[in-house]
Amino acid sequence: MRFRIVSLGCPKNLVESEYMVGRLCSAGHTVSDDGDTIIVNTCAFIAEAARESIETILEAAREPGRKVVVTGCLVERYGEELAGLLPEVDAFVGRSRYGEIERVIGKSGLHLGKGGFSETFPRQVLTKPPTAYLKIQEGCDNRCRYCTIPAIRGGLTSRAEKDVIGEFRWLLDQGYREINVIGQDITSYGKDAGREQGLTGLIRSLLKEKGDWHLRLLYMHPKGITEGLIDVMGSDARVIPYLDVPIQHSEDRILSLMGRGHTRAYLEETLAMMRQRIPGAVLRTSIIVGFPTETEEEFEALLSFVRRHQFDMLGAFMYSREEGTAAYRMKGQIRKGVKRDRYTRLMETQVEISRTRLADLLGKTVKVIVEDVGASPKVGRMLTQAPDIDGVAFVNGACSEGDIRDGKVVKTLDYDVVVEV
Repeated sequence: MRFRIVSLGCPKNLVESEYMVGRLCSAGHTVSDDGDTIIVNTCAFIAEAARESIETILEAAREPGRKVVVTGCLVERYGEELAGLLPEVDAFVGRSRYGEIERVIGKSGLHLGKGGFSETFPRQVLTKPPTAYLKIQEGCDNRCRYCTIPAIRGGLTSRAEKDVIGEFRWLLDQGYREINVIGQDITSYGKDAGREQGLTGLIRSLLKEKGDWHLRLLYMHPKGITEGLIDVMGSDARVIPYLDVPIQHSEDRILSLMGRGHTRAYLEETLAMMRQRIPGAVLRTSIIVGFPTETEEEFEALLSFVRRHQFDMLGAFMYSREEGTAAYRMKGQIRKGVKRDRYTRLMETQVEISRTRLADLLGKTVKVIVEDVGASPKVGRMLTQAPDIDGVAFVNGACSEGDIRDGKVVKTLDYDVVVEV
């Protein structure tokens, strides 16, 4: 069989796509852009993502002579409903069946099972060197009241530390030098297995590996951040000083309604602690606007919080009312127009912050990853910009794809920079 895979959604989904590709290729199948089978690995975290997944499936089904196989979160969330809704699809494969994907992919129908999927190795990495993802856990026990993840991916399941270290070494052997540690909330790593050191202990173990590589930690829930973890991050220059801490909101009443498990005062203390212990760290967050009953005064307080803490990067989302979540039943749902207005005002605030903070880099030397030399100008990222979610660095000078180079920032924009290597 010749196949191609379309991976939608988050990096965690991408790693599962890589696992499926690895298994299929090991079984003698071949990846090909004009393959006879199209696998669509879907996202269904919010309604907009589910719509994109369905549109992608229908687009694939319009290609003549192609067999369409659907995997991922859409299958987990809607299960048997999909067979009637999407008769164009030949097979639906649940995440618990990925370990036998080479066997079930040739069978039509719905292939579900109990439990989730947590293994990520062996795999065929689909990102370009030097960048790869290292998934250390699956599922989540936080139970934020707006979130569908526990229903889709189940409770927290941490991988064994020896397996994570083994895959980390394998990635380094394959030439990957920017390793992004991912999970639903990596600060909870090991809690399901009673590991006292958890993420902090894992990072210490990874830092024992020799070599010129860089480690980035993605998605750290504020309530799981400790002084010990931040000190370990600051103890080795190979850990990128990039703090990805989604706060979602700043006001106590909304944080409580969201089920975030912390207060504004805790956020204030944690943000101050992180910047004190890692001077010059880049801080990224995400925020939800228009959560049920959010008042104009609470939103204005959120804007003030953002202005005061000057996040280097900020992703904003309009609250999406998702069936099956506790927030779905809440009274006081906010009108879409109000949510859109608040989103716009938040991003207008953030672009000024981003522009000012990037301007401080003018004339300074930064490390940049070169990703596309075919573009004009060449495109890459500063090491303090995460792949796909942050801005980019436009690169001047002789370089090759995959290089990690020192360069001088010669111009700054709203979210991007120009670097001379």
